[in-house]
Amino acid sequence: MNNLLTTLILLIITVGAVFADTKIPVQLIKIKDGDTVDVRIEKNTFPVRLIGIDCYETGRIHRAYHQAYDNNLSIDEVIARGKQSTVYLENLYKANKTKQVYIDFKGVDYYGRALGVIYFDKLNVNEDLQKNGGCMIYDYK
Repeated sequence: MNNLLTTLILLIITVGAVFADTKIPVQLIKIKDGDTVDVRIEKNTFPVRLIGIDCYETGRIHRAYHQAYDNNLSIDEVIARGKQSTVYLENLYKANKTKQVYIDFKGVDYYGRALGVIYFDKLNVNEDLQKNGGCMIYDYK
């Protein structure tokens, strides 16, 4: 049932985004890591994967070991960088907490997360994280 509700919400957002090409106001509920957040629209909460960026992982998972190998880093360095990106996003949000949060919806990924660009008023959070928050550019196929 939860997956059906999430799918319905994402479908509504998709249709709205296609026809309106506007940013959708949301409430930021939780920062999961440097490139994934939970947002709420009315009573519905869902995850958003920030599109166009990829931050290091924050735990010793399979993907973190790949990031370590691909970037010639230790697993501890990967995790430390992932935590730094998360803290950077948390501090960016705290500094802009009085501003409206928006999502520019771009689709849904393999895991059922919304893909999008997050804005704090006019600040493009995805671009800021790539420039200042230790996240890399990532092209979704």
